[in-house]
Amino acid sequence: MATQKFVLGAYASLPAGRENQEDYYALLRAQEWVSGLEVPYPGDIADDPRWLADQLAHEWDQTSITVIPGTMKQVGANPTFGLASTDEAGRAAALEYVAGVRRTLLAIAERNGRPSVSRVQLHSAPTNGADADAFARSLEELLGQDWGGARLVVEHCDAPRAGRKPEKGFLEIADEVAVAAKVGAGIYINWGRSCLEERDAEAPLRHIELAGQVGVLEGVIFSGAGPEETRYGYSWIDGHLPARADEPSSLLGDAEVAACAQAARGYNPDVVLGAKICVPEDAILGERVAMLKRICDAAR
Repeated sequence: MATQKFVLGAYASLPAGRENQEDYYALLRAQEWVSGLEVPYPGDIADDPRWLADQLAHEWDQTSITVIPGTMKQVGANPTFGLASTDEAGRAAALEYVAGVRRTLLAIAERNGRPSVSRVQLHSAPTNGADADAFARSLEELLGQDWGGARLVVEHCDAPRAGRKPEKGFLEIADEVAVAAKVGAGIYINWGRSCLEERDAEAPLRHIELAGQVGVLEGVIFSGAGPEETRYGYSWIDGHLPARADEPSSLLGDAEVAACAQAARGYNPDVVLGAKICVPEDAILGERVAMLKRICDAAR
């Protein structure tokens, strides 16, 4: 699968310091197997869009923006904030926040003289209070706007489970799939988030199958998760653990990557595959790339 699209949530493995970061992005631009980045909002795309635009390779056509960092920050300050909120003020605040994403996306496209973002990953916040009908209304409104050619997709995060504190606590995957099918959006599955939701390494494959059978699967991003405390955080953290080869407690191994990638391509030959993992702080740039490449190789 030499032509398989593979995107990297490189911000999770970014080294400290602007010079090191520029060197890291330059190294990623030199990788023939990379076709784009998953870029966090706000982050550099909001704080320094000119700099970030310069880091994107001209030939990359699968770069996406994920709004999860900003969404969680806003939910922390206002528990009713979210595109799936039944509180109209909270839903309006989320719509206004996403409007900032759209303005930034269009500004980068203007700077680069071409569309630079293929997808925007949205989320069904708030925590422990998301509503499918409210989410559908928000997505319908957003889909009626100019996104400069970018497609809106719903990135599934863990839904609430009795007896434990959720990492995100948004809508169930079945509800998100139904909403996406209704409004004409796509679905992204993050392997680690689906795994930690059920505390089951087979859950991501079930989520892929559910979205695939309905015809809304557009992407699978591989992040690890696991039941043990590690250098990356507490057990079952949404902490983007590396694959098992680099973090033995991670449930994400080559077999899991291969099975999910094969299933995803079976439902959608153009599905976007990618990886977003944390790395040891002292890892050199080549080691960071190698940890991501292992996942890409397993997906192929």
